[in-house]
Formats: sequence, C-alpha cells, structure tokens
Amino acid sequence: MRWLVRLALVALFTGLTVACVIAGNGDLLIALAPAAVLASLVAMWMLPLRWALLATTFLALTLENPSDMPACGQWKSPLYEVGAVLLVHLNVTLGHKALAFSGLDLILTSMFLVAALRSVTGSRIDGPSDGNTRGPIGAFAALSLAGIAWMWLYGLARGDSQVASSLWQVQRVAYLPAVLLLSQLAFRRRCDVAALGKVVVAAACVKALLAIYIRVTVPPPPGEPILLYATSHADSMLFGVAFCAVLAVVIHRPPGQRMTLGATVLPLLFAGMIANGRRLAWVELAAGVVAVVALTPRSPAKRTAARAAIAASPLLLAYLAAGWSSASALFAPVHTMRSVVDSKADPSTLWRDLENYDLFFTLRHHPLLGTGYGHGYVEVVWLPDISGSYALYRFLPHNSILGLWAFGGLIGFTALWTVLVVGLFLAARAYRYAVVRDDRTAALTAVSVVVVYLVYCYGDLGLGTWTSVFLVAPALAIASKLAVRTGAWPTSKARIHEHDEQKINGIAYAHPKHRLLQTANRVGLARRPQWNEHVQH
Repeated sequence: MRWLVRLALVALFTGLTVACVIAGNGDLLIALAPAAVLASLVAMWMLPLRWALLATTFLALTLENPSDMPACGQWKSPLYEVGAVLLVHLNVTLGHKALAFSGLDLILTSMFLVAALRSVTGSRIDGPSDGNTRGPIGAFAALSLAGIAWMWLYGLARGDSQVASSLWQVQRVAYLPAVLLLSQLAFRRRCDVAALGKVVVAAACVKALLAIYIRVTVPPPPGEPILLYATSHADSMLFGVAFCAVLAVVIHRPPGQRMTLGATVLPLLFAGMIANGRRLAWVELAAGVVAVVALTPRSPAKRTAARAAIAASPLLLAYLAAGWSSASALFAPVHTMRSVVDSKADPSTLWRDLENYDLFFTLRHHPLLGTGYGHGYVEVVWLPDISGSYALYRFLPHNSILGLWAFGGLIGFTALWTVLVVGLFLAARAYRYAVVRDDRTAALTAVSVVVVYLVYCYGDLGLGTWTSVFLVAPALAIASKLAVRTGAWPTSKARIHEHDEQKINGIAYAHPKHRLLQTANRVGLARRPQWNEHVQH
C-alpha cells in the first residue's frame, strides 16, 4: 500500500512540475517551484517550528516586495521574482484571478497546521520549553482578532460597503495577532530569542549593504535629480529596530565585546539609513534610542552624556535656527527635520496634515463605533488625486493610528490596540525584573520594537507591512514570556513562599561580589522565580 502512495506522490510532483514549465513558458524559477514547495514542506514537517519561522522571518525581511517599488523601480535583484511569489498575491504575480493569496500565506498556514498536528499527537520535535510561560498576551491577540471581525461585520451591516477594500483593510491588521500566536508556539526557550535577534540584525545588515550598493550604482529615474529612496520605507523600521537591538546588547555585554559589536554593526546600519534616504527613519531611530536609554539604570556614562547634551544645547539651537530657512547643504540635517514637522516646507508633509484632518473629521462624526471596514474616510478637505497610483488611499491612510480610530472608533481601536499597550507594559516590567543578562537585553529590545512601530504607524503606512508583522509579533510574544519567566507577571506556579523568599534574601546578601544584585534585591528582585537559580550560579 505504501508504494502506491509514494507512486501517487511522484506522479503528482511530476505533473505539477510539467504544468509549471508550461505555464511559465520555460521560466526556471517557476519550473523549480514544485521542488521548492516540496522541500519546504518536508523541512517544516521534520524540523522544529522555530527554524521554519526564523527562515521565513529572514526571507520576509530581506526579499524585495514589488509593491514597494524598491529603488524607485530602477533596479531588480536576482531574487526579485522569489520576493514577488512570496510577498505579493499570486493573482498579481502569476495572473490567475483565483489565487488571491501570497506564498507567505501558504507558508504561515502550513506552520499553523504543523503546530496543531504536533499539539494533538504530542510530538517532541520542538523540544522542551522553559515551562508554561506564554503569559497573557495570547488573550489580547484573540481580542484583536475579535475586534477585526467586529469592524468588518459592522462595516458590512452599515451598507454601501466596498467589500474588496474591506478585505484589504482586514488583511492589514489580521497578520500581526496571527503571527504573534504562532511565535508563542515556536519560540519556546531563551536560545530561540537569541537566534531571532541574530536573524533580525543579519537581515538589517544585508538591507543596509543593499541600500548602499543601490545608492552608489543605480541612476535616478528620468527627470529626477536623485534617487528618492534605495530599498523601501519598511526598511526604516528594520534599521531602527536592529540599531536598538545592537545598542541593548552593547549596554549589557562586557566591555571587550561592546567595542567589537558596536564598531562593526552600528556604523553599517547608520550608513544604510543614510543611503535609503527616508526621513521617518531618523524619527524612528530617535524614539527607539530614547526608549532604550530611558529604561537603562543610571550610570556614569549616562550622566556624562546628559551633561554633554546640556552643554551643547545652545550650539545645537543656534545651528537649528541658522539652518531653518537656509538652502545650504551644510544644514542638511535641519532641512530633514523641518520637512518632517513643517508642512510649508514639504508637499508630502502638507498632504499628510490634510489627510490627518480628514481622519479626525471622520472620527468626530463616528466616535464610538467608527465607520467600520469597507468605508473610506470623509474627504472634507479634498486632497490631490492619487487614486491612479494608490487606489486605496481612503481605506488605508498613511497615518495608520488615526485610520484605526476613524474606522473602529473607541471600541474597535481599543480592541486592536490593546495588544500593543499590554506588550509594551510587559516588556518594560520584565526589564525591571530580569536578572539574567540575555533576558534584560531581550526585554529592552522588545520595548524599542513597539516604540519604533508606533512611530512608523503614525508617520506612514506601517500597519500590516511584512516587516512590521515579523518584527512586532515575535517581540510581543517574547515580552509576554519574559514577564512570566522573570516574575514581572506572577502566576500561581511562579510565586515563592515567604519563607523561601527570606532564605533567598539571606543568600543574596551573603555574597559580597554581587553588589549590583544586592542593590537590585532591595527593590524587589527576591520575589522573582529565577532568583534562586541565578544566585546558585
């Protein structure tokens, strides 16, 4: 019987390969698609789920998305078609109307099925976890999915809903809670978190090198003086998150390792942001760095930096005032800053300000329930027509936060946004409670991810991009696990009896070498489940 099954699979694989060769007119990538899909399914079935999610994350962060028009449409990498198949709906890539999903949709669905089968069969492929430490974030992810369903059904019930546009709106917000739940199943141990951090930083370095290469070699479009951007807007978030992650590692690593890591990776990411040429990247970076620095304990280095900033502030203000209206290249940073905050200096900023007013007007007339999905915001101030290049501009506005308010009102926005608020709270609290260096680094990075994401969503189309989904969802899952593991979110199993707590206090104070830990213990570290284990080591 088994040989019949194998023969049928071989016949099916051969038939699919022949069909792809015919449909693709001999295109090598399309012809190899069945083999790639089969290899992916076998690997997903045999390997731990975390490896599949790590590989998918790296591809989603590094491959080109044709919808972003990388390099202003002037350059394509050899893997451009792979990115099109993975990141764009297949009805656009392959031309078949029924294929209204992307290759990444198939991969994520397969991972959910594998996870469900392993849970039912009790498979041990994924290995042991660090205990039942998923935390409360899963409930808020479910609340987010329920809020999405409510906004869609409410929009349909109001009538005159554009169903196709509403599905695009649902897609923008549904991936984040879904991938969050998948990340909870995949990233089970502390080493998985470290592997994810390496994948994100490696992807950022790859995109930084690519941005530099494009900026140096690719000419601008006809009629344009310069190449407006090198890779994509979403890479601004990737650069900012990776920069903050490396900064968090540098802060918590021994001095010798700090110099090596900081001197190699941080300058590369900084150069990548310059080459990419997106203004919002600097706002995201500033917000992330401020969050990282604000949460870290006081130190001589922080005091020195604060004093230097105060001392230099008069010079900085004078530089800002002199360059605000100057056209000199010497004041290029001031020009960038002004273009972000002053609508009179940049047409794009003016367009966003007018769009924000329309969104606020829509929200004011639907404060509690919003308009529901399928209804665009009201253009009380008519904007320049961009429907030719962006037909969904009234349904997917640049300011994603105000857009959620307008479409969901108080109820819908709260249902969708609570998961981010809770994740940020858990990450910040876990950082305060963490004792192990890797936990502190991971918690601080998770805080920066959410902060950078909030800036991205407010400043541009940050909601639902593949980059934001595969950065924010794992960060929220990790923050929730860390909160339970460190005792920042206590559970009945994690609580320590008062007698054991007094014992741990005595052990901690008996070791004079652990002066930092003794200081931390005075603010409540003894209540944490891992304290006893840490002191023993």
